[in-house]
Amino acid sequence: MNVSWNKFKKIAFDGIAEGGSFIYRGQSDATWTLKSSIFRTDIVSTPPDIIGYVNYILPQIQEPVEAWSDRTWNLSDYHGLAEFIAFLQHNGFPTPLLDFTVSPYIAAYFAFEGVDHFSPKSKEVSIYRFNRTLWAEKFPDKTDIADTSEKVSVIMPYVRGNHKMSQQQGLFLYSNISDIDAYIRSHEEFHGQYLCKYVIDVFERPVVIKELSLMGVSAVQLNPSIESVCKKALEDIIGLIPMKKREENQPPEKLNEVERDEATDVQERV
Repeated sequence: MNVSWNKFKKIAFDGIAEGGSFIYRGQSDATWTLKSSIFRTDIVSTPPDIIGYVNYILPQIQEPVEAWSDRTWNLSDYHGLAEFIAFLQHNGFPTPLLDFTVSPYIAAYFAFEGVDHFSPKSKEVSIYRFNRTLWAEKFPDKTDIADTSEKVSVIMPYVRGNHKMSQQQGLFLYSNISDIDAYIRSHEEFHGQYLCKYVIDVFERPVVIKELSLMGVSAVQLNPSIESVCKKALEDIIGLIPMKKREENQPPEKLNEVERDEATDVQERV
């Protein structure tokens, strides 16, 4: 659904009244589908591959991560496994998780933050809204790694030791399949029953970033660091410079597969 930023704010406000039923994800290219980072590699391609990922790949990364983070995780425990995969997700390692947030405004920030202000690679950004309450009523949580049936479920690991997740009001969609959009759509009785995709013109970026900053949604709040302070300062400066519209007959520059993965990974780690 194509909407303006003002229209999306109205949708977001109305959604908040639903009492937390909706969760959101922003993506800086509206042509991208919902696909976790692990399925953007050749490491896994089918649901059974996730078992190998958990049993053989995660133990290999566990020891060096624990050594550098000064933390330990029990991967034989559901909560320990979920916390560890969430920690990897926010530190650049491919996982079967997709970052979502309960805040439509934080999702909007990540959608527009990933856009190059001076040379946008896409015409539109997208913000996904997923009705986790309705989905859970119809499809009770089955986040069992050993179960190789296709699934999509919401997981909310403990946030201890993962300040990014806390700051971003984050949670995750877990899936053992590549095309999450198609899977959810295939279970809908009508379009948008569980999943809505809002598409916004990329050239609304300056207004969106400025308004979100006034709301307290910026790099500084979402990932406090000197780097984020610099990023926020740069956003304030470049926001004063108009984005240049392309000629109508000039198509946007397409991201290749590597660039798309790098851009999405940045969104998921910020």
